[in-house]
Amino acid sequence: MEKPLSAVFVTEVSSVTAPMLARWANSGHRIVAVVVPGPRAGKRFSFSVLRRRLRRRFALISHPGHAIPALIEFSPPYDWDTLGPRLSASGADLLICFGYGKRIPRTVLELFPNGGLNLHPALLPHYRGPHPIHRLVIDQTHEAHGGVTLHEMTSGFDEGDILAQIGFAAEDWHSAATVNRALADAMAVLAADVAPEFCRGRLAGSPQPDGAYVWAQIERGPLIVGARSSSEHVARLCRIVGSSVPVSVLIDAKPVRLAQPIRRLGPPTGEAAKYRWGLVAFDCADARVVHLAYNRLSRLLLRWQSKPR
Repeated sequence: MEKPLSAVFVTEVSSVTAPMLARWANSGHRIVAVVVPGPRAGKRFSFSVLRRRLRRRFALISHPGHAIPALIEFSPPYDWDTLGPRLSASGADLLICFGYGKRIPRTVLELFPNGGLNLHPALLPHYRGPHPIHRLVIDQTHEAHGGVTLHEMTSGFDEGDILAQIGFAAEDWHSAATVNRALADAMAVLAADVAPEFCRGRLAGSPQPDGAYVWAQIERGPLIVGARSSSEHVARLCRIVGSSVPVSVLIDAKPVRLAQPIRRLGPPTGEAAKYRWGLVAFDCADARVVHLAYNRLSRLLLRWQSKPR
């Protein structure tokens, strides 16, 4: 029987990442610690921080079969010189990262015998950067480049050798919930099944090809849609990225933010967009449609619908 591995995970704990942690532990491997985002100075016991801690615990106990790992809150200014040696002293074989938006110093990665591996939610080398899922949906390239890549970590962002990739199916792009479910399933397989093969010397990475690729970063401000956008594209934008990107139509030259699609009224009419009673009616390229306006209630609904089931 092969010796189990031990890993440090650098990721938020959520319904998306908890299946990965559970599969790693249930495969007989050890989780040394999970490094999670910490609160800013003076916010350690705020309501939002306490709520986040409860959500983490709930996500972990929702995937039973393993002991709850140690959680280390890592706050600005992100002192890796102190945290790195503390983590490596535990004897971890590797570091596995997902969703950490800062560069982890090479000196920290070198503290682990097998270095660091990152899970990137796109099929590299396409859509390197912090917001790949958002840009894939906005650019309508999700079916071509959507998926998850496991790659070695280097001093650059998302530039290391590729170990394995899992693409998403077309039906995975129906909503945030279906995307998150596909993401959770793919990460669990890559982390628990593929990463150990790399650590045991049975899998080598492939260098990423050179070329000019889209840098996946979204701009601040509203994303204006309307007569040039298909109704299907607008609906997908709202369902998948609408909780974090202000998908909007212009009414009297002012952006009005959209939430869930409600119904299709018929072909485009040429009439201006209208807002009434929390509903927005507007023309798309192929139809006149009605969406909920974005407000506190529809925001909660979008967040609830984004949870994988």
